[in-house]
Amino acid sequence: MGRIIVLDEQTRNLIAAGEVVERPVSAVKELVENSIDAGAGNIVVNLEEGGLAAITVADDGTGMLKEDLILAFERHATSKIKQTSDLSKVLTLGFRGEAIPSIAAVSKMSITTRMYGEITGCKAEAEGGCLVDVTPVGCPPGTKVEVKNLFYNTPARRKTMKSPFREGTLCAEIISRLALARPDISFELKNKGKRVFYSPGTGQLIDSVTAVYGISQAREMLKVLKTENGLSIIGYTGKPSISRSRRDHIIVIINGRYVNCPEVAGAVDEAYRTLLPHGRRPVAVLLLELSPELLDINVHPAKIEVRLLEQDSIVRLVTGSIKEALQVKEIIPQTVREYISSTSAEIYNKEHQLNVFKPTRVIANISSINYTEAGSFNSEKPVSQLFEPSINLQTGRSAQDSVDYTDHPNHLPVLKVLGQLPPVYILAGGDEGLYIIDQHAAHERILYEENLSAQGKEASQCLVVPVTLDLDHREASLLLDKVLWFSKAGFIIEHFGGNTFLIRGVPPNFPIGQEKVFVMDILDYFLEIGPGATFVEFFDRVASAIACRKAVKAGDKLALSSMDTLLQRLSNTANPFTCPHGRPTLIHLSNKTLETRFKR
Repeated sequence: MGRIIVLDEQTRNLIAAGEVVERPVSAVKELVENSIDAGAGNIVVNLEEGGLAAITVADDGTGMLKEDLILAFERHATSKIKQTSDLSKVLTLGFRGEAIPSIAAVSKMSITTRMYGEITGCKAEAEGGCLVDVTPVGCPPGTKVEVKNLFYNTPARRKTMKSPFREGTLCAEIISRLALARPDISFELKNKGKRVFYSPGTGQLIDSVTAVYGISQAREMLKVLKTENGLSIIGYTGKPSISRSRRDHIIVIINGRYVNCPEVAGAVDEAYRTLLPHGRRPVAVLLLELSPELLDINVHPAKIEVRLLEQDSIVRLVTGSIKEALQVKEIIPQTVREYISSTSAEIYNKEHQLNVFKPTRVIANISSINYTEAGSFNSEKPVSQLFEPSINLQTGRSAQDSVDYTDHPNHLPVLKVLGQLPPVYILAGGDEGLYIIDQHAAHERILYEENLSAQGKEASQCLVVPVTLDLDHREASLLLDKVLWFSKAGFIIEHFGGNTFLIRGVPPNFPIGQEKVFVMDILDYFLEIGPGATFVEFFDRVASAIACRKAVKAGDKLALSSMDTLLQRLSNTANPFTCPHGRPTLIHLSNKTLETRFKR
């Protein structure tokens, strides 16, 4: 007897569902795209338990007749294409005819629908991919799809799902992307009936950008508009001041379809190459319109990837249009804001006296500048206090008062500072030879361990003017979930309503002007690492990031006394040999090595 058999229909449906419906967000995307293709002007999505318990998608689109509703549960049944040639000019989002049967195969689904002009509608119910009932019902025009107990009959897939919060966050992300792709449609996302996201559907892209990113960030976006050789680009790109640490804030929409397109995202990155520091990524929303013949969208089961047939010319046009938008003086960053201590402004002003003299460049680290009452920068004070122990504004004591270094053996030998080798190295001599110290890495290690020693003290300093954070839904939900962690780290963050938050306080010695970027980067870290993050990892990340921003920079010229104090403090750390990121703080050239090199 032969070994090859034809699988039964139920098994085939489950296999197909595994390709199309990976998690709740896959079902949400397919159902909402069906609503868009049906001509809906308003789409409402409601989730329970992140979509694992229930997903409801209701629209005011064209609806279906009873005959079409029954066929919708059949595999490869679609109204979007009729023949092979249609694949080269697809303008709809869904066309494979697999969404409804694939979702139904792994859930308990019901669809209620009525076409405009019909007196009554109809409701179909399916379980595990099998249609069990079709009945006439009264309902408004349009379609409502209800999906319950997703993956109830595939327990292995169900066990791989993340927490309801994480799954709901992914669903919110795709809804926001679709809202950007179709600003003419109103999108509403609810969690157990409570609205968490709303896009008005005015037809203006800037309104959708504001709904997703918030008004303050939308104000930092520059319009992009370009048409050339049949390719149209419209969108908004962020000023360098709102850069992020991850590339997924570059939103690419091609012919109304949100896609992952590394080529276009790379073209946006290239436009910012000389404007952003290493590791920073721009924020951009780009809507591209091109001939369907230049686009292959039939390369991925979920239709999330596309293939560009004239990639080089499209990439060049995207980069050029972004560069044109950035050629305005408005991208110059504004001056930083001041802090005021919650206990004593006098202590703060004393602590932040000028730490660097006769700089060879403009020093970006505000902690090394004396900001006078008149608002001018004083560049003539000595550097004697640069590496004095930082003052805790809540207690008035130095950070070293609260750290017991007696348990840490002095790993470093006694060193004598010889001088400074620009831009970033300190030269020091010891009994064993020459030592070259990276001043930024060494200071970063010192501040990092001091920051760690402050864990649990919850000291904060208030801002003169609160910093506004306008977040998208997933970031806002994440911040609400982790706000107590931020509080324990010294941040005072207030929920202002919706997706808006106010940063009212930060840890002592926090670098001025870095509040918004810092919190955004930490949120990106949470989104990247997922639900497995612990408070210890979070606080370590905070301590490391603050130390990096606060440490003396390359090019900062130091006095001999300041360099000597730096080495003394470095010797008191638990690990004086690397910075928090693992880079070495110093290297050693032994006397023997020097003698060999000089052929003595």
